Amino acid sequence: MSDEPDPDRLKALAEKLEAAQAPKARKTHGGGKYSGAGQAWQMVIELTTGMVIGVLIGMGLDAVTGLAPVFIVVFTLLGFAAGVRVMMQTAASFQRKAEADALENNNSPEGRT
Repeated sequence: MSDEPDPDRLKALAEKLEAAQAPKARKTHGGGKYSGAGQAWQMVIELTTGMVIGVLIGMGLDAVTGLAPVFIVVFTLLGFAAGVRVMMQTAASFQRKAEADALENNNSPEGRT
């Protein structure tokens, strides 16, 4: 048995250390056929929720006041407007996130060409 370390084993160890310390490539989704479906469903649900809440408030106020079609029409329109507003905010946040991801990919060493 020799006190000298085996150079082949040291070289293999150095390669393993370099591989472990190398920055990991980020996994990206393939951008397949349904890549934006989750975002679209979120916006549809936000719009629908706003309208449903408006209709329910309008029906409740119509039942309490006895003015049958007035409040349901007004609050349905208000619910629609609120749903569109929330939906537009969500779309803007998705856009900001996509721009930040694109900028990060362009600034990373893997993203440069």
